[in-house]
Amino acid sequence: MRKIIFIIFITFITIITVINISTAVWAKESIKVELDPTPCQGGVDCPASIKSIYQSRGETCVATFDEFKQNPAQSHFWAEDPEVKIQGQSNERARQFISWVLNKNAIDDHPTIKSVWNTTRNISYFFVVLLAAILGIGFIISQRTSFDFKIKIWPSVLKIAGALFFITFSAAIVLFLIQLSEIMMKFFMENLGGKDLFNIYFASSTSQESNYLQTPGCRDLNFGVQEAAQTELFMMKLTNITYYLMGVMILLRKIILWFLLFISPFLAILLPFVFIRNIGWVWIGVFFQWLFYGPLFALFLGGLARIWREGIPFIFDFQRAGNPDGYIYPTAISILYGGPAQSLSVLNNGNYIDTFVEYVITLLMLWVAIFLPWLLLRIFRDYCCDGINAMKNILLSLYDQKRNGPTPPSPTSPSTPSSFGAKLKMTEEMNIPVKVKLETLEEIKKTKTEEITKSLNLSATKLTDIARIETNKQTQQTIRQNMDYLSNPTKAQTPVERQKYMNIRTELFNRAIKEDTLAKQILSTTSASTVERMQNREKILQTTLKLTPVTQVVSYKVKLPTEKVSSITASLADTITSQTNVVNSIAQNAHVSTSQVQTVIASYKQNSQKPSTQVIQNITQETGLQKEQVVKVVKQMAEAISQNKELVKQVAQKEQITEDQVEKVVQAQTPLIAEPEMNIEQTVAIPSTISIEDYEEVKKMWIQQYEKGEVPVTENLTNREQWIDQDIVFITNTLNKLISDNPELKNQGLDEIGYILPIFMINNLKGDELLVYLKAKLEAAKTVQGQIDKEKEITEKLQSKAEEVLVDVPLAKKEEASKTMTMAEELKIDEEKDKLKEPEPKKEEEKTNNNQTDNSS
Repeated sequence: MRKIIFIIFITFITIITVINISTAVWAKESIKVELDPTPCQGGVDCPASIKSIYQSRGETCVATFDEFKQNPAQSHFWAEDPEVKIQGQSNERARQFISWVLNKNAIDDHPTIKSVWNTTRNISYFFVVLLAAILGIGFIISQRTSFDFKIKIWPSVLKIAGALFFITFSAAIVLFLIQLSEIMMKFFMENLGGKDLFNIYFASSTSQESNYLQTPGCRDLNFGVQEAAQTELFMMKLTNITYYLMGVMILLRKIILWFLLFISPFLAILLPFVFIRNIGWVWIGVFFQWLFYGPLFALFLGGLARIWREGIPFIFDFQRAGNPDGYIYPTAISILYGGPAQSLSVLNNGNYIDTFVEYVITLLMLWVAIFLPWLLLRIFRDYCCDGINAMKNILLSLYDQKRNGPTPPSPTSPSTPSSFGAKLKMTEEMNIPVKVKLETLEEIKKTKTEEITKSLNLSATKLTDIARIETNKQTQQTIRQNMDYLSNPTKAQTPVERQKYMNIRTELFNRAIKEDTLAKQILSTTSASTVERMQNREKILQTTLKLTPVTQVVSYKVKLPTEKVSSITASLADTITSQTNVVNSIAQNAHVSTSQVQTVIASYKQNSQKPSTQVIQNITQETGLQKEQVVKVVKQMAEAISQNKELVKQVAQKEQITEDQVEKVVQAQTPLIAEPEMNIEQTVAIPSTISIEDYEEVKKMWIQQYEKGEVPVTENLTNREQWIDQDIVFITNTLNKLISDNPELKNQGLDEIGYILPIFMINNLKGDELLVYLKAKLEAAKTVQGQIDKEKEITEKLQSKAEEVLVDVPLAKKEEASKTMTMAEELKIDEEKDKLKEPEPKKEEEKTNNNQTDNSS
C-alpha cells in the first residue's frame, strides 16, 4: 500500500509539473504573433516604491520598449507577460480549490450511496442463508448417520444471527463512524483556525472568485532580475502542487470511505472463516486508517494555523522587511508572495534570506501535515494487527493449558541398590543439542535471540559450522525454508506455521527496536528491502582481504624467506637477459622480438612482488603488448630455465642455494603469474582471526564430502568426477569475481554463493572469512581431483602392463600363460603405486616365470 501511495504521489507531482511547464511553453510559443512588449497597466513604467532603489544603483526606469533595448542591463521596463498572468491565475485557482474542499461537506447518507449498499447487503444475506442451509443439512445428515460432525448447533445459530445483525446495521455503524470523524475534523479546523491558512497571496484584499480575472501579469525585462523571477515562479508552482495534493488527499479519503461502506456487509461473511478472516481484518485496518486520517490532518493543520499566527519558532530577522536595506532579491513580477503574518509589498516579497526561508518552512510544514498522519496511522495499524495476533495466541495458550490440565508427574522407577566400588569419571563432555520450542508467542518471548537463531539452524560462529551446514542436504533445505518463511510468513503451507513465523518476526522486530544487534541482523538479512540487502553486501565486500603477493605465496610453498624469493627472481631475470641465445629462443617461440622479450623480463622483475592478478596486467600496460603475448613470454622463460641447467647453476651459485630450490621457485611462480585466474585460491591469505586448525578442518570435511558424500545428480551431472570438476570451475570463477575491482562482478560473485551468504550476514562473519572458506573448499576439490587423476593413471599403467604380458606369452602355451597372467594380476594396487618407477625388472621377472612354466610343460 505504501508503494502504491508513493507511486500515485510521484505521478501526481509529475503531471502537475508537466502541465505547468507545458502551459508556460504554450503561452510563449504556441501563439505565433509577433508583438513588441507592451507597458504594464496602461503605461506605468515601474512600481513607485522601488524607483529610488533603482536610482541609487545607477539604474533607470523606462516607459517604452525602444528605450529599454538601448541598455537592457541598466534599464527596467515592466511589460505584460502571459506566463506571469497564467501563473497568477493558476495560483488563484489552486487557492479556490483547497478552500472549496475544506469548506464544502459531502453528503455521506445520500440515497445513491444507500442504494449501492442495499445491493451488497442483499448479496450478503443470500450467502449467509446459503451457509445456514449447508450447516443445517450437514447437521441433519450427521444425526441420521451417527457421524460426528463436530459442530455445535447453538454457537452456529448465534454466529449466523450475529452476521445478519451486522449486515443489517453495517451502513449505520460505518456512517456513524464517518460522521464522528467529520465532527472531529470540524472541531479542529474551527477552533484552531485551519481554514484561514490559504490566503497567502491573492489579487485583492478579500478572497473571491473575481480575483481570477483581476490577477496582474507584469514582469520586469531587466537582465539582472530574471533569476528572481524564475525562483518566484518556481515557488508559486510548488505551492500550487501542495494545495492540489492536500485537496486530493482529503477527497480521496472521502471516496475510499464510501467504497468501504459498499463492501462493509461482506465482513460478516469473511470473519467467521479462519482461512479468509485475515482479509476482513485488513479491510477493517484500512477503513480506520483512512477514517482517522481526516481528524489527524485537521489537528495538524489547525496547529499550523496557530503557529503561523503566533510566529514560526525560528530565529528570524524581520527588521529589514519592507525597507530598502532588505531589497536583496529583486521583485521581478507583479505577483507577491510571503510567509504568514507578513505585510506584502513590492519591498517585502521574499526579498532577502529570512523572508524567503520563512516561506520555504511554511511549505514544508504543509507537506508534513499531509503525510505525517498517513505514516502514523500506518504504523498504528501494523502494531494493532500484531497486538491482536499476540493477544489471540496468549488466549489460545491459556485455553490449552486449562483444557489439558496440569502435566502429571512422570513415574519414578525404583532405585537400584548401590554396591561398593570405585566412582567412575566421565573423561569426555557430551554436548546434547536441545531443541527450543517456538510454537507460541510466550515461548518465543522467553527465548534468547541466540537460541532462536540456533533453533532455526541459522547460527554459525566458525567456518566449520558453515561447512557442516553445506555438507548436509537436509539442513540446507531447512535453512532455505526458514529464510523464506521469515522473509514472508505467508509462504508457509499451514496456518500454524504462518502464525509461528509471524510471531517470530514480530518479536525480532520488537527486539531490534531495543538495539538487539542479532535481531537487527536477522531482520535486515531477511528483509525484502533492496537498500538493506545492498548495505549488508557492502559490509561483506569491505571486509575482504587484500591479495597476497606472488613472492609471499612462493615463499610459503618452497620454504624460503620472501626476500630470498625476490632475490632469486631478480637473478633469474638478469641471467636470462645477459644470455643472447636464451633471449632469442624465447622470442622465437613466443613470436615476439628480442627487445620485447627484454622489456617483458625487466617489467617481470619489477612486478614480481605484487599480487598475481596484477602482474600480467601491469606488464601489459608497461610494455604495450597483448596479454596473450606476455603470457607466452613468461611460459617460455620457465621452459628455458628448466632446459638450461647451466643457467640454473649460475643462479644457484649466486644466491648460495641448491639448483633444486631454484627450479622449485620457477615451478611455483610461473602458474601463479601466467594463469592467475586458475590458481586464485593460492593468493588468498589466511588472516590471524582464523585459526589454521579451523581452516584445515573445513578442508578435511570437504575432502570427505567429495570422496564419500552424496553426488547431487542432475541432468548434466551424473557422477562424482563431473561434480568435482563443476565445483572447481564454479568456486574459481566466484573467487575471481569477489576479488575483482569491478563492483558489478563482486555483486555477481555474492549472488552465486547462494543461501550461505545470508548465514554469513546473520552471524556477522567477515568477507575475509568467506574468501578463506571458499579457498578451503576449492583446495579440497582439487585434492580429490588429483587423487582421481592419479588413480586413473595407475589403472592405465596396469592395463598397459597386462597387455605387454599377453604379447610376450607364446601362442602354443596360451592356456598355461593365461593362468600365469592371472596370478600376476592379483598384485595389490598399493604395491603397484610403489613400484611404478621400476617397471623393467618386474617385466623381466615375469618373462622368466613364463619361460620356467614352458620348460616345466
